[in-house]
Amino acid sequence: MDYNDVDDRLFDIGRALGCRVRLALLHTLAAGDATVGELVTSTGANQPNVSNHLAVLRDAGLVTADRAGRAMRYRLASPQVRDLVKALGAVSGDALNT
Repeated sequence: MDYNDVDDRLFDIGRALGCRVRLALLHTLAAGDATVGELVTSTGANQPNVSNHLAVLRDAGLVTADRAGRAMRYRLASPQVRDLVKALGAVSGDALNT
């Protein structure tokens, strides 16, 4: 297969997954919806950093968000994204996925 035949979306997803903070955000969201504040607490990253990483994940189609009052609630975009997060954990030997 020629690399030009691979969909650009696949590369976008791969780039989005290539960051520890983004993987931590996805792992947290695999357990359920969360606000930016909750994600800051769970990851230990600062609010601007979490917000920037969430934007990358949204652009890649991995997470979505809905307004809940003044806050945004983030969630994984689909059950397939949840399966991807679990599969990455299984491949890496991540004990958090068990």
